[in-house]
Amino acid sequence: MNNGFKESAPTMTLLDIGNVTMRFGGLTAVSEFSDTIAENALVGLIGPNGAGKTTVFNMITGVYTPTVGTITFESRSIAGRKPFQIAHAGIARTFQNIRLFPSLSVSDNVRIGFNRLARNRFAGSIFQLGGYQREEENFTRETDQLLEKFGLLDKRDELARNLSYGDQRRVEIVRAMATRPRLLLLDEPAAGMNPTEKSELMALIRYLRDAFGIAIMLIEHDMKVVMGICERVTVLDYGVKIASGTPEEVKNDPRVVEAYLGESAH
Repeated sequence: MNNGFKESAPTMTLLDIGNVTMRFGGLTAVSEFSDTIAENALVGLIGPNGAGKTTVFNMITGVYTPTVGTITFESRSIAGRKPFQIAHAGIARTFQNIRLFPSLSVSDNVRIGFNRLARNRFAGSIFQLGGYQREEENFTRETDQLLEKFGLLDKRDELARNLSYGDQRRVEIVRAMATRPRLLLLDEPAAGMNPTEKSELMALIRYLRDAFGIAIMLIEHDMKVVMGICERVTVLDYGVKIASGTPEEVKNDPRVVEAYLGESAH
């Protein structure tokens, strides 16, 4: 019976991590970690230094192959695949330490992100074929469109090394977005930012999720950022998941308070 209400479409699982463990010799960095990320989700992964957060990102993106466990993206196994294959599948990331090419312009740094989409490669570039030229023109136009959306178009010709720290972070995110991801992983995006830059970053992350319809998972130590934008937060401690829930649930979980947040969280 139609009661006048429109049923919302079910949310599909985009990424499914199943009981992954990562061992380095006798050291277990992550132990039996499971999590899921739904389409259009905005989630956080937090925990003390050395808790295994970046190791989780590295397993998702193919830097490490899990010792045991499964990782599926859009119902296809990606555990053990190469980083470029995972990027082609639709997962992009930024890094804790900025990895721009400092001697390249902002525009050229972003254009690198389009490499996975290029079809007219070696022969086209050598002989300047029509398809190659049209593709390059399209990438130039899309680069400018992205930079404009991120408020960076006026800096397109500046060398990356001459940008402020906050702008370098934004360029790195723009480059990741140039790969047209379905899932974006941000590793400590607010690191080194001042309060104004952090506020702008929070607005930017929300905009990315809503405007591009992507899922975002972020590692972040700044709890104001995490609690201010994430819909769900997962907590790691010594490689083990100790909590997962809404920011309010996590903030009030005694295990999380003891292991990470401390009494100041209340």
